[in-house]
Amino acid sequence: MFRSLVFHEIRPVEELNGQQRPIVVADGYEDALPLPLFDSLPLFQEQINYLKQEGFHSLSISEVRAFYEQGQPLPEKSVLLTFDDCYQSLKEYAYPVLKAAGFHATVFVAAGWLFEKPSSYQPEVSRVLSQQELAEMKNVFEYANHTTHFHERRGTTQSRPMWETPERFKEDLILCNDHVALTDVFAYPFGLYDQQTVAVLEELNFNLAFTTKPGINRKETAPLELYRDVIPYTLPIEAFKKMMETEEK
Repeated sequence: MFRSLVFHEIRPVEELNGQQRPIVVADGYEDALPLPLFDSLPLFQEQINYLKQEGFHSLSISEVRAFYEQGQPLPEKSVLLTFDDCYQSLKEYAYPVLKAAGFHATVFVAAGWLFEKPSSYQPEVSRVLSQQELAEMKNVFEYANHTTHFHERRGTTQSRPMWETPERFKEDLILCNDHVALTDVFAYPFGLYDQQTVAVLEELNFNLAFTTKPGINRKETAPLELYRDVIPYTLPIEAFKKMMETEEK
């Protein structure tokens, strides 16, 4: 069994000013990233240091796949580290911390959001990276499907895969797979999905898909509805440690 943690933005404390930041993406979609989806750099460093000191193993997707498909056991202390959306802070702050710790992570890529060329870090917005920059971080990150242009929402209850036709969703997924190595792994945009969404993934032979529902993933957990714990900047380090040490009853 294992926990999967999801991060979005890792920022220095001075950049966490209590304000939402607009996202800046290549396909022009407009939204704002809420503050609970940020994590402070000192806290992230403390979290990673704790995982390293306690002997946690950072899982690869191949290990998770083997756990579900072949019944391969996982190390006793296993954690899957994940990031969504590919914001500039992934390169600026998260990458160096993980590289120094010798940890690996999975990044879910909204391919239509990626820019053609790198640009300088912009702290006042949540700007997405370029394909080139992702390629430069392959020694730490592996990349999976997060849709191409379907990372959009209506309020807090619907993501675009839920209101589009299955045929259009399939086209979008196939297009995104041209930009990622892990073509059978998916994360639901905003954690929002329904059973039609799951059915499309099954039809396209996706083997793993991640929600944002908290919990421990066990052998009996549905592989297309895997749990991920969102880690916000408001989570105290002691609460983080307790979460990692506590098994569900």
